[in-house]
Amino acid sequence: MNNFKQIVEEKNTKNIKELFFHVGLAKTGSTYLQNKFFHKLEGIKYIHTSKFYRYNKIIRQSDENRLLFSREFDRQFFDETIKIAEKYPYAKIIIVLRSNEKWIASQYRRYVKNGGSRSFDDFINIKTNKGIWKIEEALFLPKLKFLIRHFSEKPLILFYEEFKENPHKVFKKIADYTNTTYDKNSVDLKPKHKSYSDKQLLFIRKLTRKFYKKDPYEFTDKDVTWIKYRSRWLILHIFLYLAKLIPVNFEEELINKEQLSEYKIFYGKDREQCIEFAKENSLF
Repeated sequence: MNNFKQIVEEKNTKNIKELFFHVGLAKTGSTYLQNKFFHKLEGIKYIHTSKFYRYNKIIRQSDENRLLFSREFDRQFFDETIKIAEKYPYAKIIIVLRSNEKWIASQYRRYVKNGGSRSFDDFINIKTNKGIWKIEEALFLPKLKFLIRHFSEKPLILFYEEFKENPHKVFKKIADYTNTTYDKNSVDLKPKHKSYSDKQLLFIRKLTRKFYKKDPYEFTDKDVTWIKYRSRWLILHIFLYLAKLIPVNFEEELINKEQLSEYKIFYGKDREQCIEFAKENSLF
């Protein structure tokens, strides 16, 4: 704690760069912001997520006094964000939240797309908590409290639903928070990536179950992870596109509505608390 105060005091007395970190969660519009919006902001230097692994060096060597970084952290949120907090506790944080059940559903769809073969209940299970993902990993309030505890500046807490409904309203909040401007007409509102249909994902999941013994997350160093993962990724993505042309319909659902309703109720309290937390703690 003393170290935290010391760094913040040094920031106030020295010409230390003004830093903004978009602590992105996957499936909350992060890829869109990283590739289609952040670089449109005038009055700040945006460092693309592909260069994030060098952010310490870039901050140290940059002639710019105002910098914006972005990176997606999901299950690694706490481990990775604390690394930023330890070096730059005065950094200003931007985070976008999404309704828990829809965020979980999107995470599962990405898991299947990337070669996961388990059912939704085996991916995350609110009854047994024995899924690949644990119940607590889909809670957002602990993440918000963590940010308040480890960073001295008020964060900008945004919601994906507002972003989808009125993107320019969210863009303005980001611009105001970063004290920047942007040309509204220069921003392309088309999504960066299109989502895959349930038919495509069900086909890939069926293929994965038949031909692969391990999910990607089960790979170890002995499995030559990168080579196996990338080759598998390429094969599955080829079949994802081919699945569009295959005249077959699946009776089963990838995620049924009853399941999502249960998860919405289960995570309802966390959602409500996050909304209240944002009202009290978010700068805009």
